[in-house]
Amino acid sequence: MSSLSGQTPFWRLAATRSGRGVRQALEFLGSVAFLARECLRQSFRLRPRQAGLLYQSVRNQVRFTAVEAVPLVALIALLVGGVTLLQVLSSLSKYRAESYLSQLMALIVVREIGPLLVAIVIVGRSGTAIAAEMATLKLDREVDTLFVTGVDPMTYLLLPRILGGIISLFTLLVVFDVVALFGGYAVASSRLPLSLPLYLHALEDAIGPAELAGTLLKSLAFGSVIPLLCAHAGLRLQMSPTEIPQAVTRAAVASMVAIFLLSTVISVLCYA
Repeated sequence: MSSLSGQTPFWRLAATRSGRGVRQALEFLGSVAFLARECLRQSFRLRPRQAGLLYQSVRNQVRFTAVEAVPLVALIALLVGGVTLLQVLSSLSKYRAESYLSQLMALIVVREIGPLLVAIVIVGRSGTAIAAEMATLKLDREVDTLFVTGVDPMTYLLLPRILGGIISLFTLLVVFDVVALFGGYAVASSRLPLSLPLYLHALEDAIGPAELAGTLLKSLAFGSVIPLLCAHAGLRLQMSPTEIPQAVTRAAVASMVAIFLLSTVISVLCYA
């Protein structure tokens, strides 16, 4: 009846929309992969005179992304470490298993909570700023100006932000873990007769090669994916200033989805 009345069948509409969604997703992945490939290729073509400019850009990015974010990350780590320890402590006390406190704190903070929260902070502070900056540069045609003057935008715009993102995320992750674990000890020592040497020894036993490998992999993955996706969202701007908030939103959403997917994959590879 629907065909006779000139209306498109529901199954055909659903298939069309699904196909359009799959096509858009593949186009997005292909565009991001192309951007990553070009950035990687340009990193092997750096000339000595470009290294100095790259160093300055990376240093500025690290100062903005890592150094200026240390107080915020330290505060979050202290609060999260204390709250997590209180929750764990209340659960362990029911079974008289307080001796496992250090191991559980190390596993919870180092493996999962630390990388995710640090990555979210970087997305909120730096990722959105990168997306807005790239969108503005695209709107002002400064990217085209770089091409005309013979400067490769990958080397000048994207590569420093990816390198700075990796360094910044690893640095902030170390800060987060240290503050959260020792903040947790400060809370624990006020509730339990726990000595610092015993706590440190338990942490040493709990944090092994798997935790170190997971931290390095997540720092590398999150630190490179966040700037890449945010820059990609900004560079896809057409020619309307009203698209800048939309580009920032797309960058934040894509980065969040990528963070949780990568965290799941890396956790399964390192800890399963």
